[in-house]
Amino acid sequence: MDASPGFSGGGDSAQSEVALLGTVALLAGIGVVHRRARPASRSGWLLVLVAVLLLVSEWDIPGATAAGSLSAAVFSVGLLLSMALPVATTWAVLAYPSGRVERPPERYLLSAGALVFVGAVGLVPGVFFDPQAEGCSDCPTNLMLVHGDPALAATLSRAAMAAALLWAVVTMVVLLLGLARMSPASRRARGAVWWVGVVYLAAWSAQLVLSLERGFVGSSTADQGLWWVQLAGLTALALAVAFGLLQARAMRRSVAALVVALHRDAAAGGMRCALAEWLHDPSLQVGYLVDGTYRDVDLAMVDVTARPGRAMSRLLEGGQEIAVLVHRPSLLDDPDAVREVVRAARLGLENERLRAEGFAQLRALADSRVRVIEAGDRERRRLERDLHDGAQQRLVGLLLGLRLLKATTGEDCTEVDQAEAEIRAAVEDLRELANGLHPIVLLTEGFAGACAALSESMDVRVVDAPNRRFPAVVETTAYLLVAMAAAAGPTTVYAACEGDALRVRADVAHARVVLAGLQDRATALGGHLEVLPVDDGCRIELELPLAAPAVPRDVMAADGISG
Repeated sequence: MDASPGFSGGGDSAQSEVALLGTVALLAGIGVVHRRARPASRSGWLLVLVAVLLLVSEWDIPGATAAGSLSAAVFSVGLLLSMALPVATTWAVLAYPSGRVERPPERYLLSAGALVFVGAVGLVPGVFFDPQAEGCSDCPTNLMLVHGDPALAATLSRAAMAAALLWAVVTMVVLLLGLARMSPASRRARGAVWWVGVVYLAAWSAQLVLSLERGFVGSSTADQGLWWVQLAGLTALALAVAFGLLQARAMRRSVAALVVALHRDAAAGGMRCALAEWLHDPSLQVGYLVDGTYRDVDLAMVDVTARPGRAMSRLLEGGQEIAVLVHRPSLLDDPDAVREVVRAARLGLENERLRAEGFAQLRALADSRVRVIEAGDRERRRLERDLHDGAQQRLVGLLLGLRLLKATTGEDCTEVDQAEAEIRAAVEDLRELANGLHPIVLLTEGFAGACAALSESMDVRVVDAPNRRFPAVVETTAYLLVAMAAAAGPTTVYAACEGDALRVRADVAHARVVLAGLQDRATALGGHLEVLPVDDGCRIELELPLAAPAVPRDVMAADGISG
């Protein structure tokens, strides 16, 4: 309670009145602008609350009733809320820029401040404070008065001010520790507002120290000086919030440039490059959740686990995760930066996420086609073994039995000779059938050995072939090419292993070769098969990757997966 007459705690002067009303208007105006600029944030409303409480804090000034500016109800509200301004200001500082206080300890601190400044400092002494009985003829009636007891009111007021001082000191420590722990990005976004809060509470603490002995806030020269410091702090708070809005506007301009860059670079990986350039982090990685793991747009694994030197930020839209950014620490601690990144890059990131999912489905389809081919090859090898070890062996046994019968009887028998000839023909047919299914030499000697064996029975000249083993499905495909070409006409074979691929060229003379089935097989393995007419024959070129087959980019484009 202020014991001296006047309109403002800063003294009875036009300057203090103008400064007070100007600060109230500035806080309220910037609060409204902030609310309109960021409807999802409550910081604008908190600034308006600070402006209202700043005005209310002057309603308990004695002598104002003589000017007809206060009523008993307004005076009583002023007594109750005259010291609520520090709590509201601290609330606005801690909640900036989202308008929400997320950490429970800070919520408890604000609740304690409300109890101390409104309950202990405003309500409890007001129950026993009768200003008119204490000689303040200009003071309106205190509507909270229950029983006038000046000594008790002063004692309670001093105890409440001591508690308020303790709260202010603890709050300053909390703000200073928070500033020390802030990342650079957070300090750029909230540091100015928090420093303003520290200065403001320091001025309030000094005024509480001056008021402890007398039990009320007075209007001495020192009190007026601290009042001006507090007013300057509130003005700085409003200006810091306004500067934050200007920063956000500048960020939106840079986001517009980001959007242009994203549209300009629509190829795979373009989002990562554009975001890395905009955020000034060349090591930035973008991960999408595909089949339970995080991968980039080309399905390479992205490590999103916490580790020294790297931080992870989830980009959410409507509660749904659209991407994960792995970046240097503190890069996206600023909530405004995260929000603007999501706003600008949402469509591009969603497009790349769908692209990655489609790429994964195509790769799974390619893998399944390879498994089908490998299963077919295994089945042919099984049939070849069954024919060789089963029916062929039985026929050979029968042929030996006929020869033994002929030798035992010692007589020429035309029927036995005919049966023996038929059995020999059946054995040859079975051998050719088994060899056509899957030649045993391909399993034992590989592609080069199988081509050499093929040249013994067909018109095939092998000019060059790598004398090494390859994956079974690759050797089988290359051998089938040579066998099908040799079946059409004289064939010259050139084969080489270049890098991670096997390249086979078969020149067929005087014939055309149709390789529809082999074309599908090569495509399924991630390879390439081409038939070129040469004179009266043709040239067949085959390229097969030795590693696991990948999904070609032209296949992705054909399936509608584009950047």
